[in-house]
Amino acid sequence: MDPLYYLPIVYLGLVIGSKGILGYAMHRLGGRYDNSNPRAQQDALEGWGQRAKAAHYNTYEAWPVYAIGLLAARFGGGDPLWIHGLSLVWISLRLLYLYAYVADHDRLRTLSWSGATFAACWLMVLSLQ
Repeated sequence: MDPLYYLPIVYLGLVIGSKGILGYAMHRLGGRYDNSNPRAQQDALEGWGQRAKAAHYNTYEAWPVYAIGLLAARFGGGDPLWIHGLSLVWISLRLLYLYAYVADHDRLRTLSWSGATFAACWLMVLSLQ
């Protein structure tokens, strides 16, 4: 499978998954999801709901680094085995990051964020070979 197929699959999976957790927290807050003003409802979240919001937004922030790394590695002639491996590492660590953030495991969150960022940056290094 061409590594570029990861892009839409990963993006949709992480964004929809993190939004699902955030939506559940919002539903629990007021008994329903406030579709007319969701940002105000999100601002009222506390505890794990607030962390779910932050994790969801961080998913958007982390995405460009991975996408650029993957594109650079793919079109820069990186080894497909390394590209696949680093992509799977990034995906796994981002999922672990979401869990750790919502569950308030701060050290695990930092380690998973650091590892995922390293994997995304290493994809860029592959394009230099």
